[in-house]
Amino acid sequence: MQLTENDLDFLMESLYKCNQDNPATLEEIREHAITSRKILCRRCKWKKFFITGGAGCGKSYIVNQIAQSVQIYKTIHNTGIETGVKSVDYYKRHMHPDIKKTWLETDVLIIDEILMINAPTFDLLHLIACEIRQCYDELFGGVQVIACDDFFQLPPVTREFVFKSKIWQHYMSEVLVLTQCFRQKEDAQFFSALNETYFGQVSDQTIDYFMTRCFEKDENLNSKYTKLFFRNIEVDCYNNEKMQTIKQEGYWFYAKDVIKNPKIPCPFQIPAAVYLKIGAIVMLVRNFNVDEGLCNGTIGTVILIENNAVWVIMNK
Repeated sequence: MQLTENDLDFLMESLYKCNQDNPATLEEIREHAITSRKILCRRCKWKKFFITGGAGCGKSYIVNQIAQSVQIYKTIHNTGIETGVKSVDYYKRHMHPDIKKTWLETDVLIIDEILMINAPTFDLLHLIACEIRQCYDELFGGVQVIACDDFFQLPPVTREFVFKSKIWQHYMSEVLVLTQCFRQKEDAQFFSALNETYFGQVSDQTIDYFMTRCFEKDENLNSKYTKLFFRNIEVDCYNNEKMQTIKQEGYWFYAKDVIKNPKIPCPFQIPAAVYLKIGAIVMLVRNFNVDEGLCNGTIGTVILIENNAVWVIMNK
């Protein structure tokens, strides 16, 4: 399936409507993506755009719907580059034939969480793509690029933000800003407070609101509250400590993962084994159904454990 200009125009217009008083719902965008089966670029190389917005506005949801509607190669992990600084000529000579083939056959490249890519890496990917595809006057050698992230978050681990790349500044001129929040849509005060913090313009009213949630001791906290830590090892220690307080039988669940190419970094955000008890508090780590509130970060409680299933009541 190929994407026509009308399909892209519809998508972009729908996204822009998210900034207006009567925003188009993400469900409408999803339905169009499913029914048209055409969210893939034909030769509309000028349509390269960046989707951004605060947490819960549907950035990842939209790109996932685009990617699921057709056969789109959408992972940045298969570009064939490694950590460290090497020349384009080096990668051209040492790149695996399958990865070169992928670069040649790719029409659309969706890069979610592009914040993790710094400016030099983005420039390097562009030069590699141009060299492999033998096309030097278009972004990524003629590949349509749809990028998605929130630049108000932390910068990449090393070097500059990707938007400081000269290649980015030259080609990525279309920016779509999502402002309609779907994750905290039922708590207007909380969303307003998050928005003020997001833009660094916090009012006295919001400070007072946050102070009502300030506790010095764990015992004063509601058990349903989520506690945040800086490092995963601290998260694991806290979760294990809380799990030990539950007077129920524990069960281990082991993942069966199949990695076709061991050279590709593992994309899974879940451990190889999970230990659970009835009464344990769990959290979704990916979006399942945003409209129903089943999104990344939603909290629930385990109520039943079977051999091949775990039943959870999600908080609303």
